Parts: sequence; C-alpha cells; structure tokens
Amino acid sequence: MRPVDVFLVLHNHARTVRATLEAVLAQTVSPERIVVVDNASTDGSVSIIRDVAGGLPLELVLWPENRGFSAAANEALRRSRAPWVLSLNPDCRLAPDYLERLLAGQEGRDRVGALTGLLMRAQGGDLAALQKVDSAGMIVTASGRHLDRASGGAVQERWLRPAWVFGASGAAALYRREALEDVSYPAGEAFDETFFAYREDADLAWRLQRRGWRCLFWPAARAWHERGLKPELNRHGTPEVNRHSVRNRFLLRWSNADWQWRVACFPWWVLRDLVVAGACLTFERSSAPGLSEAWALRRQQRARGGANASRALVSGWRVARWFLPGCRVRRVHS
Repeated sequence: MRPVDVFLVLHNHARTVRATLEAVLAQTVSPERIVVVDNASTDGSVSIIRDVAGGLPLELVLWPENRGFSAAANEALRRSRAPWVLSLNPDCRLAPDYLERLLAGQEGRDRVGALTGLLMRAQGGDLAALQKVDSAGMIVTASGRHLDRASGGAVQERWLRPAWVFGASGAAALYRREALEDVSYPAGEAFDETFFAYREDADLAWRLQRRGWRCLFWPAARAWHERGLKPELNRHGTPEVNRHSVRNRFLLRWSNADWQWRVACFPWWVLRDLVVAGACLTFERSSAPGLSEAWALRRQQRARGGANASRALVSGWRVARWFLPGCRVRRVHS
C-alpha cells in the first residue's frame, strides 16, 4: 500500500472530532502524517485534539482567525508529503479499512485522481451509524448544480456498485497528490481560496476532470458523516451559508465553464441563474450580498477560467456530458 496523509480542518467541532480522530487512528493503513488546522475554534476542539494526539504523527496548526476551509486545506497540503492525501471532515467516522479499500480499488486503473467510498449518515457525538445514504459520489446537472448522489435515501443495489463519478464529496475524499499539484493555482492553491467555504470540492472536481483525472466511487469503503447542512433540506441553511453558496455558484462556473459547456447545458443554467437571482431579490434577501460579492470577483475568476481552459486536456464537450441526464454516472469495468 502506498503512503497516505490525512488532514482535518476544524472550526468548533468539539462534539464529534474525537470520534473522527479515533477512527483515523484505527485504520488498517496507518497514515504517515495527520495535519489538523484549527480555524479559531472556541469550543474546546483544540484540547480534544491534544488529548487524542499523544505520541502520534500529528501536527496541529492554530490560526487566530477563521480563514475558511480552502485556505486551511491548502496549508495542510503544504505540510504533508505522502503521494495520497485524505481530506476528512471532523464530523465523519471512517470504517477501519476505509483507506485500505480505496487504495486497493484504484490499483491498475489509469488517471485516478480522486476516490470516495459510500458515505452513510451519522448522528450524535460518537457518529453512530444511520440507515441513510449521505453520498455515493458527486454528480452534476445542466443547471450547474452539484449534488451528492443518493443523499438522504435508503441504500439501494445501484449504490453498491463501483462507478466513475464527477467528483468526491470533501467529507472523506482521497486525492492523488500528483493530481492536486497538476491542477493547483500558483502559490499551491489546490483548493481555490476565493471560495472560502462551500462548493470548493466541486470546483476542484471540475478542474481535475478538465485535466483528465478521474474520480472513482468505491462502495466497499464505508464512512459515516453527520453533515450539518443536508442537501434534502434545500436552502434551509443559515444566511451566511446561503450567501457563500450563492456567491460560489457563480465563481464555480466562471472558473470552469467554457463555451462548449454553456452551449451543451443551455438553457438550464440560464433558468437556474434567474431563479437564484430572483430569490435573492425577494424572499431570501439575506443572500443578496452573495450576488454583489460574486460580481466584484468576476474578473479574477474569469481570468482563472481562461487559464484553466488553456491547460485543459479534455474537450469541453466531453466534460459537459457529465452534466446531462443519462451520463452522470459511468460503469466501472473490471
């Protein structure tokens, strides 16, 4: 088995982080290094990390302010070295063989840049298992949305088959370091720090697809994720979450959508944009700042989009197929 590093980004996760870390320590493939970046927690999260970490290859990075998930994730990547790195949420509990099964799943397959197992829902501080699916891989739609496949539903036979998917939910995503370095922006931004938080995993997935890196859903690997913001609740998050979500929707597309995508997915993305803008100007006015923030960042993100397009190895038409009905999941041949 090839070496793996694990990183966690914390912000007030004292209730669940012990269960998350203990599951990491119980892996049949032991991580070479664990990096935890704390985004100014005030609930005792750091004390729990120190209590669990005694004698472990764990580095704790303390930030005096919350700089967002993306910046913290990039800092963790700079402090790790292994050829594989697991991005793990501090409210996610891995089965003991999660890493072992994912690494075995990618053996003999070309251009695997990311992997995810079958994530199930969890509840409580010990992240007890529930009989609901959290994510069977990330899929995308012609309106520009990205969704966790099967989220909130019961386990079905089709969720138990390996598949190629658009991307991996950042809750427990295993990335090949070579792939992350291949799509990083200057200064080592694998995760786009303009996003701060939310949709950054979809942005990374889109950039990986354009460079020909594939994402493998391998359901033999299992994990349990509490997930604070549940997709089936639609836009019932806090005003701050909704504002970031609105802003990052437009940043995501400006960074990645080329003219082929816009043609292939027309008019669905236009209609969705109108719905989002209309909601922000009427019944969800707390999200309206997200529109103005996105507009202020449009030149920067479009410049990044141009740079991404110039480096793309995969046709825009081929990438756009992931967004169309009937093409969102692809069979894995043994």
